[in-house]
Amino acid sequence: MRINQNKQISLVQETDRMTSLQIAEVTGKMHKDVLEAVRKMELAWKKVTGRKFPLSEYTDSTGRKLPMYELAKEECLYIATKFNDEARAKLVIRWEQLEAERQQPKTLSTLDILELTIKGMRENQQELQEVKREVLELKAKTATRPEYFTIVGYGTLHHIHVDLKQAASLGRKATEICKARGIETDRIPDPRFGEVKMYPMEILHEVFNY
Repeated sequence: MRINQNKQISLVQETDRMTSLQIAEVTGKMHKDVLEAVRKMELAWKKVTGRKFPLSEYTDSTGRKLPMYELAKEECLYIATKFNDEARAKLVIRWEQLEAERQQPKTLSTLDILELTIKGMRENQQELQEVKREVLELKAKTATRPEYFTIVGYGTLHHIHVDLKQAASLGRKATEICKARGIETDRIPDPRFGEVKMYPMEILHEVFNY
């Protein structure tokens, strides 16, 4: 991982780690002294834990790529045992501050706000579709003949999705059956098509179960 030294990046908030550069800054030590302490203590740490300290690099102000470590909290505090009391105290306090900051509510970015807005619009659209279905169902139930339903109204009543193509096909079948058996159909006003046909419940049962 390469990090530009000029950028103040709070690694602890993103990855629960602190770089040796940040340790040097917090404790007031030279970075080379922090690196030396880390290297001297790595052997014992590996012997106990079975792993080395994560080594990375950064680019300094002259463009040179130099080594640095990225340490977890327990690794930092282990290294700090080589520091004097004041430096060790500073490091402990800084970790507490960073962890407290990480627990604070996240400030929403413009992208976060946009995503939440889009989500809300989708939810509103779903609610609108549900209202439309309820209206269709109400129309079907409050017709002049309560036992008659539109194709879509019947589908809504029985939680069956019916698109326009399916509604047209099922409507033709229901019309043919009614005509063949001498059964009257009914009509109801519809804002999209002017009027739509309504059929007896038993005919719709038959048509939908084809």
